[in-house]
Amino acid sequence: EEILSYRALCFLKATGQNILTSLLHPTKETIKATAYTVISIYLVTNIVEGMTASKRQKLDATSEWGRYADKPAARGQALSLLMMQLTPYAILPSLLDKFSKKKKDDLSEEEYKSTRAHKLRRRGGEMFADGLLKLGPLYVKIGQILSCRENLFPDEWITAMERLQDRVPAKSGKEAWDLLYDAAPGGKAGFHKLFRDFDDVPLAAASLGQVHRATLRSSGERVAIKLQRSRMRDIYDKDLALMKKIAKIVDKFGKAGQVGGIEQSWVSIFNDAESIMYREIDYRDEADNAIRFANDFGIGLGGVEIESTAKGVDGNVLPSAAEWLRTPYTYGDLSSEKFLVMEYVPSIKANNNEALDKAGVTLEDREYLAECLARAYLRQFCANKFFSTDPHAGNLGIEVFENERAPRLVFYDFGQACSLADDQAGGILDVIESIVDSDAKKSVSAFSRMGVLKDSADLEMVQAKCQQNYDEGKLKVKKRKSRKSSRYNTKEKVLAKESEKAELDARIDSAKQAKNTTDTSEGVNDLEVMASFTLQSEYAFVARALSQM
Repeated sequence: EEILSYRALCFLKATGQNILTSLLHPTKETIKATAYTVISIYLVTNIVEGMTASKRQKLDATSEWGRYADKPAARGQALSLLMMQLTPYAILPSLLDKFSKKKKDDLSEEEYKSTRAHKLRRRGGEMFADGLLKLGPLYVKIGQILSCRENLFPDEWITAMERLQDRVPAKSGKEAWDLLYDAAPGGKAGFHKLFRDFDDVPLAAASLGQVHRATLRSSGERVAIKLQRSRMRDIYDKDLALMKKIAKIVDKFGKAGQVGGIEQSWVSIFNDAESIMYREIDYRDEADNAIRFANDFGIGLGGVEIESTAKGVDGNVLPSAAEWLRTPYTYGDLSSEKFLVMEYVPSIKANNNEALDKAGVTLEDREYLAECLARAYLRQFCANKFFSTDPHAGNLGIEVFENERAPRLVFYDFGQACSLADDQAGGILDVIESIVDSDAKKSVSAFSRMGVLKDSADLEMVQAKCQQNYDEGKLKVKKRKSRKSSRYNTKEKVLAKESEKAELDARIDSAKQAKNTTDTSEGVNDLEVMASFTLQSEYAFVARALSQM
């Protein structure tokens, strides 16, 4: 690489002299030669720059984040190259599956892992995750979101992208101390005045920062300190400015830029996303979000129960959720823009099945925890009117106890959070109730309350489509007893599931028979129905949160 770089410099020097000569004595041939030379210089410069960047990225995958923010064209080239490299890894496995004598579904897990298709998918997933990591923090965020969308990518790609949730390369040793002193209020002296020690090997690291253990001098309590990476605001300024231009371009395409036929302004959605993302790089805002979340759920220091600040639809204060939910206590008075101090709360990552098995977390426990997660978000949407928009597995943990107590869900990271207006929150609750009751008319009223129907919406058509979905069993919620009273009723659970399946099959068969005789919803086109809806930016974040759960 050094020899190539030297030869390139010699080439640039010689061609520069030739260009100067041709400009002094221009002819058709010299102008043509100059054009070829300029193109050659551009290509050689980019090749050398790319090779040098690749060498730096082998040592630190995040090394080019600042350069890509300064030179969007360089990132565009890197992104284009990544897409070209990924193409064969996306196409070949599908072809191998198609022409294989044994289909993927017929193979055992061990047999599939030995196939060429699996190896290609695994390599493609690693390449994709590495590429997103190298492109910058916003692309890491995209990878975190995609890692929760199991319906979009092969399992091998999902597994590869999961490391973007909390295993991004981090600074340690002297570099971690430098980052600490730069971020801590009062610098080096200010830190040592308040803290007794600091573990310079991070516990976890994501797109914006890394987390370290430390000890408070005043109480001796173990805390977790989140430190922000360098140049984050500068990188966000440049990356978000570019994305805003893209949003404006998409909006100009009108219906072609809409998703699923729903009218939305991408600029409006982006503006709200931009506001949330800028708050994410100010840890004082994250501290405020974390404190509000804990108060809404009635959770204090040590995970103890305190009085909740949230009220239900009846106006009464909601009970504390400390029995089934925990979040680290946040020391807002010790935190600053790049320095966040929290209670140290160890847990098992929510999707680490091997560790959960070793800790004795049973299938029934996991179903209970899944119910707790759904319960937590229902309360956030409909009562607290404030929710975390980023519930990927890196931000969710499971706290396991040595006694017979049920495991507890742990929420981390409130850098991205969103508030809902009263009608938005009430509308979401109305929609849920209408689905439970299979009430199409009530669904339309709920949509109106949420503000997602256009003034010109055809309400009869929307109601007819809702009724069709209910009749065909496409929308159905089964009311269940709380698991609190019978967490381990396995036999009853199996019988209930069989009963639910039989009931659902009967509903679908009935709907099909009805359709064969008299189809009242015939002609209700999905796209026509969706054209009656408009998407407010807050619901984009609701959808994002639900898609990652």
